Amino acid sequence: MEQSETQIMEEVGRVVEQAKELQEAAASFISSSSKEEQNLRQRAVALDISISKLRCSVNSLVFDRCIDPKLAEKVSSHFL
Repeated sequence: MEQSETQIMEEVGRVVEQAKELQEAAASFISSSSKEEQNLRQRAVALDISISKLRCSVNSLVFDRCIDPKLAEKVSSHFL
């Protein structure tokens, strides 16, 4: 092989290696993004449950006349 052919083949090898590394990095990123997305979804569900429980508690307190309905309305407005 001539010198230029050898240089081209070496460059091809480097580019192929860079492509493999990029592919691995992208796969790793996608995997970690998916895990983070799942974590965020779980946290959102837990927060939604907490908000529902709080609304129920506030409604019960209003029904039992333990708190002012205006205060309950103000509290509930934070969760719209």
